[in-house]
Amino acid sequence: MAGPKYYPILKWKRGEQGAMRHLDVADQSLMLPILEVMGAPGADHRHVLGRQLGDVRAKDYPFGIDGRTLWTPGAGFKPLIKLCGQLQKDGYQAHPVIGVQDLLANLADLSLLKGLPLVVLRLRLQIILLDSVLAAVKAVRKAIGKSAQLHVVFDFGPIGEAPEGGLRVFVEPFVQSTLTAGDANFVAMAGGSFPLSLGGFALGVNNRIRRKEWHVWQDLRQQPGCEEVRFGDFNVTNPEPQEIEDPAKMNPAAAIRYAREGEWWLLKARGAKTSGFGQYNTLCRALVASAEYSGAGFSYGDKRYQFHALNNNKPGNFMTWRRDAASHHLVLTVRRLNQLI
Repeated sequence: MAGPKYYPILKWKRGEQGAMRHLDVADQSLMLPILEVMGAPGADHRHVLGRQLGDVRAKDYPFGIDGRTLWTPGAGFKPLIKLCGQLQKDGYQAHPVIGVQDLLANLADLSLLKGLPLVVLRLRLQIILLDSVLAAVKAVRKAIGKSAQLHVVFDFGPIGEAPEGGLRVFVEPFVQSTLTAGDANFVAMAGGSFPLSLGGFALGVNNRIRRKEWHVWQDLRQQPGCEEVRFGDFNVTNPEPQEIEDPAKMNPAAAIRYAREGEWWLLKARGAKTSGFGQYNTLCRALVASAEYSGAGFSYGDKRYQFHALNNNKPGNFMTWRRDAASHHLVLTVRRLNQLI
């Protein structure tokens, strides 16, 4: 089946940037990453983002930019269209990711979409009605024309304790009706069930976290009219921003967030600042000794796990730990999707 199979929604920080930098071209070709770009309103986003994108070889693949935090409320999507146009001139395949609220509040600006090769419509499921969705998709299709690609991503955001069966029943009519209407080239379901904090998990190697969004998607694609739905997630992080009053007082645990097809295996030690970063090396040795380890050649992250298992004096840091977990997660997910879709 042609087109993207995976829509990873990435908090565009150094760890996620590093994971994208080390992806194989074959894996990249199956994705349309959505970058949640952060920045101060009024800053030179073209220069800052362009430098980041250059560091991660982002001219090799298309991606979407969700820049809702980059401009003051009420600015609509004009600045986003401008930024994507600037980045395209710089050689990047940057495409706008528009929320339905911005769209409905700025219908007069729909003409700005004319001539764009690709638009992503990201719809948060808790705050939209089906009729509004179908009207929005139809309006965007009319604005961009028949030859442009329109990708619709139905996003649960943080899934939390919601039952999987209820989630599937909720999203099914949105996916089914949008696919049937035929105005979108591709339709995906996304969500994130990784917890906001690791504080409630036990020390050791016996923690398992169910990837709810994966199971909901598996159930959804078995329903009539939903067979072609694609998949998106938030990698190894929670969709919501974690509010930190004083980062200097934080003492994050040394941990490995290791994705399996339907769960994450969480290997957790004590706080790294007080009990040492070297705890991570011990966790890496436990991982690579397990039959669940994918092998050093599977992904860049897996290669680094083996490196840390063999080098006690090189534990890495919080950024590299997130990079390596994200790297393994992206590769595992996109390759499995390529088998299923």
